[in-house]
Amino acid sequence: MTQHLFLLREFVRRDFKGRYAGSALGFLWSFVQPLFQLVLFNFVFATVMNLSPAGERTENFAVFLFCGLLPWTAFSEGVQRASTAITENAILVKKLNFPSEILVLAVCMAALLHEGIAAVVFLVILGLFDQLSLAGLPVLLIALPLQMALTLGLGLMLSSVQVFFRDTAQVLGMIFMGWFYMTPIVYPLSLVPIEFRPWLELNPLTTLVGLYRQAFLGGTVPWGPGLGWLAVASGASLVIGLRVFRSLKPAFADEI
Repeated sequence: MTQHLFLLREFVRRDFKGRYAGSALGFLWSFVQPLFQLVLFNFVFATVMNLSPAGERTENFAVFLFCGLLPWTAFSEGVQRASTAITENAILVKKLNFPSEILVLAVCMAALLHEGIAAVVFLVILGLFDQLSLAGLPVLLIALPLQMALTLGLGLMLSSVQVFFRDTAQVLGMIFMGWFYMTPIVYPLSLVPIEFRPWLELNPLTTLVGLYRQAFLGGTVPWGPGLGWLAVASGASLVIGLRVFRSLKPAFADEI
């Protein structure tokens, strides 16, 4: 167990350092990029387009948008990079008794780490805009474990399928493009016609994005069917992902 934790820490560290290897700013890019995004969103949506999210806890569209982008970016990056974690590390996977699950977990945790850095930058910006509310942050104690379970479960499932069907990663990119617009990130759920809302509510990320907005803009946990469905989807994703991965794992070495 101790050895596995050491391997996990080293793979997360490798992923984190490798992303900025050779760059002049190095680790500082983790802060510069989300800061640039916030400034850009504020200029385009709040200043130029003068958009305001209807019925939300903030009138700043950039703040509203970034609340939704935080979980989406970590989730989509985690799943898509996890889908190729096994095939990109063939040498390690072929070694006897190597715990290949760690490769997928490390990618998902690295994506969550980058989200955490962006969240810190976001909190500072909210403070400068006088929109910071610490009362809702405990909501993240529910949102983060569910997000991680959903990301890891899909990552395990897709990484094992990618070993046998190498088109999986390309198809996944198209799916995520559509999934983004089927999640109320760039628009409030209140603007969706009533007849279409039940379909969007079947999307577990709809509730996840809502939890983040409650957390950063000051709110309470929205107990209800949406949260229950997110919990079920996350739990099912993790269980099914582990079972598929472990059932296909013995054939990895022969197929890579």
